[in-house]
Amino acid sequence: MSEYILSALILGLTAGIQPDPLSILVVQKTFERGLIDGIKVSFAPVITDGPIIFAAVVVLTQFKDISMFIGLLSLVGGLYLGWLCIKILQVRQVSFSDSNDSSSSLLTAAKVNLLSPNPYLFWFTVGGAYFALGATNEALAFVLVFLSCLVLANIALAVIASKFCGYLESRMYLWLMHALGVALGMFAISFLAKSYGLLIT
Repeated sequence: MSEYILSALILGLTAGIQPDPLSILVVQKTFERGLIDGIKVSFAPVITDGPIIFAAVVVLTQFKDISMFIGLLSLVGGLYLGWLCIKILQVRQVSFSDSNDSSSSLLTAAKVNLLSPNPYLFWFTVGGAYFALGATNEALAFVLVFLSCLVLANIALAVIASKFCGYLESRMYLWLMHALGVALGMFAISFLAKSYGLLIT
């Protein structure tokens, strides 16, 4: 059991601090709407990873080749991230006023996480291996510790980002938003390239 917990601890913290679409959204929403919205985004894996884990268990027990599934997911995810990139780059005026749509940050993060191939690749490979090798209680411990560490790492990222939010001038904030938009665009390209590699070649 301790081996599963230690592995989940390391993997969860690593996944939380590495640059990916979710961590970019954590920073973006924290700068845009404040710490609360950044924390909301951090909880997206709690919503999305449950169905992904269930799908991994079902698929892994019936199929050996999931390249087509991951390829299609990468295609859709790449197109969605490209749309987010364009939307962010089109922003020309900065406003720190509160938004009336309090659920949009979490909803956007959930869609990004569901359309990103990263959680699928993890749960269909590394996570799936822990399911196959361990007992039920060990698998559950792995999932709970992994998700907890992932969320906590993203919350820490939001807290760090919030410390700098109050010192930003509008032009600097706009530049940071555009930089984050470009980063999302790079992820979109990588997803589309991954999709091409899995579906075409």
